[in-house]
Amino acid sequence: MESIGYFFGRLFGGFIDRLSDQIRYKITDIAESKIRETVEKPFNPSATTSKQTTTDHQDQNPKY
Repeated sequence: MESIGYFFGRLFGGFIDRLSDQIRYKITDIAESKIRETVEKPFNPSATTSKQTTTDHQDQNPKY
């Protein structure tokens, strides 16, 4: 009787271990991709563009 319990314990224990490993891998993969997306985006997009003064903006778009 003990050997049957041991067998099922090993069988389902191994299954649960593999399943938890797969879940852990998937969570890590998702987290890494989110971090990669965040790092690749500019932190402050308005800081990277050149700012124009009001007169420069008006000169570039004259009204006729």
